[in-house]
Amino acid sequence: MTAAAGLAVFPHVSWPRATAVAAQTPLAGKSIPQFVDPLPALDVIQAGAGTIELQMREFQAQVLPTGFLGKTWVWGYLQSGQTSRASYIGPVIVAERRTPTEVKWVNDLGGTAGSHVLAWVSSTDQTLHWADPLNGEANACAEAVEPAKPPTGTCALNYEGPIPAVAHLHGGEVPPEVDGGPDAWFTSGDGAYHGHAFYSRDDGSATNYAIYRYPNVQEAAPIWFHDHTLGVTRLGVYAGLAGAYLITDPDAGIPASLPSPVPLVIQDRIFDTAGELFFPSGVPYIPNPEHPFWVPEFIGDTIAVNGKVWPFLEVEPKRYRFLFLNGSNARGYEMFLANPVTKAVGPAMWQIATDGGYLDTPVKIDPAAPAGQLQRLVLLPGERADVIIDFADLTPGTRLLLRNTAKAPYPGGTPPSGSTTGRIMELRVIPQTTPDTSYDPATGTPLRTPMVRLVNPTAGTLASGVTVQKTRQLTLNEVIAPPSTVGGVTYPGGPLEILVNNTELVGTDRTDFTAITTGGITEYYSELPHEGETEIWEVVNLTADAHPIHLHLVQFQLMNRQSFDVKKYSTVYAAAFPGGTYQPGFGPPLDYNTGNPRALGGNPDITPYLKGPARPPAANEAGWKDTVIMFPGEVTRIVVRWAPTDLPASTDPTDASYPFDPDGGHGYVWHCHIIDHEDNEMMRPTSVKANSTTRSYTQGTDY
Repeated sequence: MTAAAGLAVFPHVSWPRATAVAAQTPLAGKSIPQFVDPLPALDVIQAGAGTIELQMREFQAQVLPTGFLGKTWVWGYLQSGQTSRASYIGPVIVAERRTPTEVKWVNDLGGTAGSHVLAWVSSTDQTLHWADPLNGEANACAEAVEPAKPPTGTCALNYEGPIPAVAHLHGGEVPPEVDGGPDAWFTSGDGAYHGHAFYSRDDGSATNYAIYRYPNVQEAAPIWFHDHTLGVTRLGVYAGLAGAYLITDPDAGIPASLPSPVPLVIQDRIFDTAGELFFPSGVPYIPNPEHPFWVPEFIGDTIAVNGKVWPFLEVEPKRYRFLFLNGSNARGYEMFLANPVTKAVGPAMWQIATDGGYLDTPVKIDPAAPAGQLQRLVLLPGERADVIIDFADLTPGTRLLLRNTAKAPYPGGTPPSGSTTGRIMELRVIPQTTPDTSYDPATGTPLRTPMVRLVNPTAGTLASGVTVQKTRQLTLNEVIAPPSTVGGVTYPGGPLEILVNNTELVGTDRTDFTAITTGGITEYYSELPHEGETEIWEVVNLTADAHPIHLHLVQFQLMNRQSFDVKKYSTVYAAAFPGGTYQPGFGPPLDYNTGNPRALGGNPDITPYLKGPARPPAANEAGWKDTVIMFPGEVTRIVVRWAPTDLPASTDPTDASYPFDPDGGHGYVWHCHIIDHEDNEMMRPTSVKANSTTRSYTQGTDY
């Protein structure tokens, strides 16, 4: 989708839009001073027995450099009693394993008429399948839009009404009711509107809050939370609704001398000439005949870390631990350190944890390593990495840049500018004040008791003793519009929507799908895993870009990646549809359960079209993951066990149970974590069939 590279400009067409939305003029990122302000420290909340109240509110923060255009209107999760804080990012909730955490999420965002965050107000697209509070989730505009024609009337206007939101604990091993899925949103005010999957522990029916109780039964891990409202996730996160959630475990054998973590939440942004957040939408940025305010991928021209544009951090010549989180909408990062004066690269990074927990031993990522070895820390949206960097060999006064070389869209788009988006932050070495007695990753000392292996990562095969109950072969699809003429102007074709397994979120009434009704809304499910079972998912990427695919509830392990003949398989794939041509949104071309005897999914077998050997995961990917990069032209195979990660791999599926019931409410979803994609149909629901009725953690008592 290279057409979506930020501010791509097309001829202007006057489609109607809401008169209340003020015009914005984008500010060039290169005009913003760099490394003026220190990296903001994020608020930390030590979870305990009491309820944590976080209020989603609008406030002003100093996002741009001090003295440059003033403060910016943002959204954030504020603690009770706060009216603002230095950074919109946060807080960081630190919870201990096996001690539940209760959070009261309060929506105090108000309505669009009173909001100063124009990036949200001016980019809402009512033609998408979205929360649609005022129409009772009817998606009236989405139903009214005729394909290949521009929306008219109210369908071409931005939304005006109460702002919906819901918090999803990304990476959380939690009951479905408290997952914070896309249909669990709620608005502010008395008599608040709710999505059909809304849940609160106190069963509030007209409230502007939801109380979620998280069990924290999973292994220690750097997970996070963010807005997940259907159809506007890209805007809620962009406005600032994101924070971190660190699960610790004193009994896991993790070295006690690990340095204290420093969160680094990395996001790209665009600002207008008044210093406010800017989100390109509609003509003249990306003309779309069906969705006038949706852009396929937001690509910004500035980089913010912890809610501050191009900050600096002072470090002593000793070891530091950084929790990296890619919180961007669509931009990927290939990161390394370099000295801008001497041009020397390094020091190296040592990765100690992935999305779902600690690695067995540290993995070195060295920009000076030979070709073919790990040289960059690569993160796509939603991915995390826990990293140690040793600055011991650097003299005070040295300045380093955290650099980025990832193209956008990834991996074949436009390279970052070396003077702007190729820079993330500056690190300044200062004199050492205390001796360093922290854990040294270079010694190779184990980080934990060995993790349960579903995969032999060095071979890229199943681990010994692992039995697979099901294999699914699924696709990633991009729906491209033909050239269109609007107001006498002809536009090139562009992305209309992006799909997983060629199926929209609500699915299709097919005999091979299962209808499930929640809160009066019926959706058609195809991924219906059984609790305790182990599955291989083979995801065939038929699009031009890489996608970070995220599964709710589970952590999984990457088995391998393998190239395939895209042209030949695409021809066979298209011919398998009724009529012999590709039908967007039809679902898979064959019967989901029987069409491919080797694998569920309803797609022609990829096996005859594979090329070359399967490629094992990189050493720093060989841990528990909940989000993984799936490259174009490749089949990515992951091993998913619908059970807690610490159960032995040989556990019988009937005994591999969560302490809570995973079969409830709306279920879960899996989707692309390029959040512009998930907002336009690149998401599907999952419903987990429970294998036990006896639970230690029960609805109505514990959540």
